[in-house]
Amino acid sequence: MAIGCAEESKRFKRISDIGAAEGDFSAVIAFRDKNREPLSLYVSVKNRSNTMGGQDWPKAILALETVAANDKNRTGPYCCVFGITMERGFRYIKREQRTGKAHSDNTEIWLSDFFWPFFSNSSYEEIMTTVLDVLIESAEPGKLSIEVEIPSRLLESFGEQCREAGLVDADGRFDNPHALVRFFCQ
Repeated sequence: MAIGCAEESKRFKRISDIGAAEGDFSAVIAFRDKNREPLSLYVSVKNRSNTMGGQDWPKAILALETVAANDKNRTGPYCCVFGITMERGFRYIKREQRTGKAHSDNTEIWLSDFFWPFFSNSSYEEIMTTVLDVLIESAEPGKLSIEVEIPSRLLESFGEQCREAGLVDADGRFDNPHALVRFFCQ
């Protein structure tokens, strides 16, 4: 999906499947300063940051860096990216807990609020709304999650805030999935 978004965005000079277990795809993007070589991004997509244990990160970072450093088609600088698709946040560099030293100054973790807009050239809310619309279109009638009654205990704990935000109807049901997407994206 990320490759498709990158292709559709028309922001990149080149996009390709790395074809290696260490990475999912690479994308080349030009700088505004035409005198600079384009930047090559080597991307490994993960659902959540806890997909790998703490001890696995240094090995995964080294493996992706090795793919980037040995790419004979690359010219110019590169950056390795672990795209975390299902976890909110922006971007950071993974650091060793004990020393605070970066595992690599050339590898970043991009969480979904940064990852998806960068590769799709759409806002996070636009992307999530599109995903919601596809889910709604493909759902069987009577099977939508908006038709599920929310447990009283849950509503009591934060029901008033949900009512004030216009997220639930008079029966205490989340009746507008688009309002939920807007709420969670903002």
